[in-house]
Amino acid sequence: MKKKTKRNLIIAAIVIVLIAAGAAWFIYPFIRYSSHTLAYRSALPGNACYQYPIQYSKEGWFLIDCTLNGTHKVPLRIDTQATSLMREDSIQAYGGEYWGNLPIKSTNAYQEKNSPELYTFTSIAFGEASIQEPMFNGIRKDNVIYDVIDEGVFGTEMLAIGTWKFDTEAGTMTLFHSNNKDLLAKETAGMTYLPQGLREDSIPVYMNGLNEEVRFTLDLGYTGVLEINNALADRLKTYFPCEEKIKQHGGKLTDTLTVFKIPVTVAGTRVDSCEVVNSRVVDANYIGAGFMHRCNFVLYYSLNEHGKPNKDLYLKVR
Repeated sequence: MKKKTKRNLIIAAIVIVLIAAGAAWFIYPFIRYSSHTLAYRSALPGNACYQYPIQYSKEGWFLIDCTLNGTHKVPLRIDTQATSLMREDSIQAYGGEYWGNLPIKSTNAYQEKNSPELYTFTSIAFGEASIQEPMFNGIRKDNVIYDVIDEGVFGTEMLAIGTWKFDTEAGTMTLFHSNNKDLLAKETAGMTYLPQGLREDSIPVYMNGLNEEVRFTLDLGYTGVLEINNALADRLKTYFPCEEKIKQHGGKLTDTLTVFKIPVTVAGTRVDSCEVVNSRVVDANYIGAGFMHRCNFVLYYSLNEHGKPNKDLYLKVR
């Protein structure tokens, strides 16, 4: 009886050790990744206030000029719903080094799953601001978004180093420290405050045609105006005329797009004949860069008193 009990205890101990080792193998990369990207938030001095010209790609992305490793100048595409991305061949050309991977599969907007393979550079500079050891997820040629991201994506973890004011009337972006509450109040005067408005499904949009409020996500990585999910598109088809077209994504994914022109109200401003598109593949509600071209807005990233990230949005539609 004692031998059996001892054997069971040994087996239980081995199982516990294996479970602990497995958990550590899975969790440690996330802790390491989070610590690495959280350090970006110390990149700005408290009195920082840097200004950049607003630039657009031919597709409509907001761009920011960056310098990698002090020598390679690259215009990166700003995205509020993705981490920083770069083609693997560009990473190699610009001197990136392999950092590691995360033991999960991430899903892009086209429902394609890939395991993140992460690379770092010595530094990235944009104007007077810089980040040490910036991290990018490498995108392979067989990924459907390979052709979409061009030189690369300036993603959420880099945006979170501070607060960004986009003044599309003046054609300027202003970056300042998120603790500068006086400047925040000045730059957001007259705007609608949307707490946690940079998170998913956090922005109310009134669909005048349906007499209903629908939640949207601000995604500057989507170059269109408004994108809606399949269920909402199917409802709109019963009230509004639409146009359907077939689109290829990355040469290997076929999609059906349905285009509407309907009135909507965002942040208290009605927009007549707003272009609203449904992608059967994407199936989500997005406010895109095309809509934000007509807005002044502030991306306010901060930490609350418990160290939890806030992702607030201030918005004025013209």
